[in-house]
Amino acid sequence: MKPNPKDFRVDALSKLRGEARYIRDERILGLWHGLTVRSPHPRARIISIDFDDAFKWQNVTVVTAQDVPNNYVAMIEKDMPVLAEKIVNYVGEPVALIAAPSPELAMEAREHLHVQYKPLPFIDDPLQAEQSDIKLYGSNNVFKEIRIERGDLDEAEKTADKVVELEVRTGFQEHVYLEPQGMIAIPENDRIVVKGSLQCPYYVKNALNEIFKGLRDITVVHATTGGAFGGKEDFPSLLAAHAALLAYKSGHPVAIFYDRREDIQFTTKRHPSVSKNKVYVDAEGKLVGLDIEFYLDSGAYVTLSPVVLARAALTISGCYYIPNVRIVAKAVATNTVPSGAFRGFGGPQAIFTMEMIMEELAQKLKMDAHRVREINLIDEGQTTATGQVLKYSVSNKQTFYDVLERSNYQQKLNKYRQWNEPILERLKQGRYPKRHPDDVLKGIGLSVFLHGAGFTGGGENRIKGKLRIEINDNGQPVIYSAQTEMGQGQQTAFRKILADALAVDIEQILLADVNTDLVPNSGPTVASRSTMVVGSLITDIGREMIKKFLEELKQEYGFPFEYRTGYFYGGDMVLPFRQVAQKHAGLIFEKEYRHPPFIKFDEQNWKGDAYPVYSWAAAVAETEVDPITFNIKVTRYYTTHEIGKAINYDQSIAQIQGGSLQGIGYAIYEKLERQNGHLNVHGFVDYIIPTTVDMPFMDIKILENPYPFGPFGAKGLGELPLVGAAPAVVSSLRMIFSLPINKIPVMPEDLFELAQILRKNGGQP
Repeated sequence: MKPNPKDFRVDALSKLRGEARYIRDERILGLWHGLTVRSPHPRARIISIDFDDAFKWQNVTVVTAQDVPNNYVAMIEKDMPVLAEKIVNYVGEPVALIAAPSPELAMEAREHLHVQYKPLPFIDDPLQAEQSDIKLYGSNNVFKEIRIERGDLDEAEKTADKVVELEVRTGFQEHVYLEPQGMIAIPENDRIVVKGSLQCPYYVKNALNEIFKGLRDITVVHATTGGAFGGKEDFPSLLAAHAALLAYKSGHPVAIFYDRREDIQFTTKRHPSVSKNKVYVDAEGKLVGLDIEFYLDSGAYVTLSPVVLARAALTISGCYYIPNVRIVAKAVATNTVPSGAFRGFGGPQAIFTMEMIMEELAQKLKMDAHRVREINLIDEGQTTATGQVLKYSVSNKQTFYDVLERSNYQQKLNKYRQWNEPILERLKQGRYPKRHPDDVLKGIGLSVFLHGAGFTGGGENRIKGKLRIEINDNGQPVIYSAQTEMGQGQQTAFRKILADALAVDIEQILLADVNTDLVPNSGPTVASRSTMVVGSLITDIGREMIKKFLEELKQEYGFPFEYRTGYFYGGDMVLPFRQVAQKHAGLIFEKEYRHPPFIKFDEQNWKGDAYPVYSWAAAVAETEVDPITFNIKVTRYYTTHEIGKAINYDQSIAQIQGGSLQGIGYAIYEKLERQNGHLNVHGFVDYIIPTTVDMPFMDIKILENPYPFGPFGAKGLGELPLVGAAPAVVSSLRMIFSLPINKIPVMPEDLFELAQILRKNGGQP
């Protein structure tokens, strides 16, 4: 099929030709270079900061906590200092900043600045945080606790035929965006202009306004951004503060550019999770009760942990109907680099937990994994754990049945069981198979998953995202929005939405540069909200624009016009949209987003409509395991996504491909651990991500079930693909070994241990 030019990404050519200017491409006269002095301890008291007299300090600028007007980074809470003053709480915490005319001089200065520390006891286990005598936050080191309760678990226990308990763990995950963190701050009289690789310009502006408290006005400019995945949502507020403080004190423009080592060691990660789960089930495999104690390891400071926790707690039971539920979810403090936003935002940890519960049930009940899921799938008209009635665009069962059929799941399940039998028998006997290409164990597994579109509960109403569209002198609508392009194709989506709303070519639509002096605060580019929420504002304004022009034409010519396919028709006149729009150059349309009135959520008791709507998906993964090396390879991956409406079909397919591969990495490649508070990776040498050779064959299908309050029926997509990939892969490994695998990442050495269990116990756990 010939590609449709309307579906091409509007930013593709500039990036392919090398014309796009990333933050490191900026050429600013007199630019100084900044760097960070960091703590080598997970927790310690700062005794002194000493300056070596042998160095000429007048040639550089140094900033410490005493130089910070208001020493906190404004996020959900104000607990994280811009620079540590008395106590450091994680390895790599910033203690001082240095700027110099050259990177070499800045590094030389760092060698002559000596920080004296007294090491202190620290917390490195999230399960010990609450009871620890070490207090990082409040009286119990719990940043946030959420309780969701429904029904009666005592009644569930009475009616259950079986009670299954298990612990599930997920690890850290690094964003590995192509472009490491980078920021430039430019002092301009009474203003500081910050330009950088970031997701949420108004987050950065708000944080700097809090730090400077009127000492300087703040402008934030979004530079072309080479990937983010959530890693440039919260962290840029800290990095921008560092660059701005150095620029403020030195009087020079200052750049801080992290290399990969600094980025991977000291920026935010995906929260590790631990859950203790008890599930009650009847003889037919139907869930009657669920009791979950769920922990997120948040690291040293709050950052965005409360809202990551909220999404995890609200997602964890989402694909299944369970009449009796108790979820106790906690975000706890440890002396580790803070965890923060990451694509999926608590969803991957939650869905992995619930899908492993379903796997465990299948094993204990001696049922096929797909059958246990099938009889428990939630459907339209049923209620979630918070009491939300699923009303709109519910496709849980449709995606499930579609992916099972397309993958030929049942037939392959039986076939692979037979295939594996002689190889497993040799493993049990300790006789490893003779190596030849066919000597591999074959697995097939599945997952069902969802993602709530937009912010939790009434979040969108609190944000009150605003959008402006202006008509320029050429009659072209210009979209003014704070939403940022970071590789996800948002620029294309916005221009296409307005072009379709106006029935004009996409080339007629323009987007203003993202600069907080110019664009309104349309909210952050997070939470799979941009297309659904901001896109709905675009379509609404598009309709208002047509209505306004029709009224003006009637008034001008004295007879009515109608509008279709980019033209105004009235009497014998046919006027192109652009000709009419040009007469209204300078006209401004503005709109503020409000949730549809039916959405009600009680954030004190966690009851009601957690999200306006959900996107639904299911996946089947096929894997091969080498029975000698236990190397794991995902060979085929099938997934069906229902996202309301695909605004740009090809781009949506690409999002699903990329997100799914990222989830596969989360499952079997990306191992990151802490050792005495230190993260044990330094870059691509020791942090392994899937590459093109690890890409499985992917069979992707998009279902459309329009959401009436989204643009052309669209819902959120960006985060959904990552959420369900890991459990599908691990499901396939459980199918091979018929033994519990309840943690990720799963490494070859983990499977080797399972093989030893098979050998010792004859296949019994």
